[in-house]
Amino acid sequence: MESNRSHKVRSPRLRALYGLFLLVGVAAPALAHEDGETPNDVTAVAAIMSCDDYTRIGTAHLRERASDELVKVVDISMRVRRLTPGKHAVHIHETAACMPCSAAQGHFDPGPHGNTNPDANHPYHAGELVNIDIRENGRGALFTLTTRVSLSDGPLSLMDEDGSAFIIHLDPDTYCPDGA
Repeated sequence: MESNRSHKVRSPRLRALYGLFLLVGVAAPALAHEDGETPNDVTAVAAIMSCDDYTRIGTAHLRERASDELVKVVDISMRVRRLTPGKHAVHIHETAACMPCSAAQGHFDPGPHGNTNPDANHPYHAGELVNIDIRENGRGALFTLTTRVSLSDGPLSLMDEDGSAFIIHLDPDTYCPDGA
């Protein structure tokens, strides 16, 4: 994907966590309008990589658009394969650097009252997404939206200098502090 943005988004991989969803495309204004996109939409594509053998196990598409209230909405569609059946938590982490595992840092939660500790601000951090449900055949899909992040420039942007990582965790999210 070509971009008019000047920074690069790295595409490192993560070990030990079940899967990693990395922003490997750089946001760019959409050019095609046949699929309902408007000239102000911003899009990105992500490769989802296995932490076991670093092969591609899926793809995600992100599209930022304005809502009727002019709030930025990011639509996320993700399809994966070769995962363990059941529900798995999906979170956006601060940095697109994942070797070692802690390099992805905490949950994405910018702002004056943000807290990247997964338990301290859970389930209210900006990187909170819904669980993905993986079927018995190891395949799953996630279709969700969020107003907590953006792809365009600004304080909520996932596309800053060090990028962001989307992590698919081994266990489901309970959406409660301390996993209660």
